[in-house]
Amino acid sequence: MKRTRRIDLSKMRKAAQPGNLAKVSIVLGGSYMLTGCDSTEAYIYRTISECALDNPLQPTECEFAYRNALADWQRTAPRYRSMSDCEYDFGYGDCRDHSNRYIPRMAGFMLSENQQGDDDFDLDFKRSKALGRSRTPSAYNKWVGADGTLFGEYGRRKMKVSGDSFTRLKGSARTIGRGGFGKTISSRSSRGS
Repeated sequence: MKRTRRIDLSKMRKAAQPGNLAKVSIVLGGSYMLTGCDSTEAYIYRTISECALDNPLQPTECEFAYRNALADWQRTAPRYRSMSDCEYDFGYGDCRDHSNRYIPRMAGFMLSENQQGDDDFDLDFKRSKALGRSRTPSAYNKWVGADGTLFGEYGRRKMKVSGDSFTRLKGSARTIGRGGFGKTISSRSSRGS
């Protein structure tokens, strides 16, 4: 007698369980409440010219913010031993050689609204945040910071983020293996940013 006759296929199918839906709504509601307390409006730009189009009176500030974000990204972006490991997490053609290691290319930079009234600018160009574009299965096509924090869908250009999202990362990145950054992302995404 074959053993396959005793397998209950209905138990193997992936279906929405009522308990899972409740867990997801609690997590989403909690993350919404956390970002609601100390949140700021953020704007994401892929290039300097995109920033300059939105801020026509501040093209030099856009370039300054981009250059700061790029320098920060090169210092803190995840490093990989091989190009294929990097491309697994960030996509084909989105990685480059950097000091005998491979890092993902910076996909964009984020600027927050200016919280101080002493400046003439609507955006805080001094505190830019470098972003990559994740291609890991758990966070496909999402904006991601160098520390693995998710910032929403890649196509979005405006969103509410936590106020501490713009704090500079200390130190430099460590070298990780294939899929290692995806594990970092999944641990950070559950916190709700």
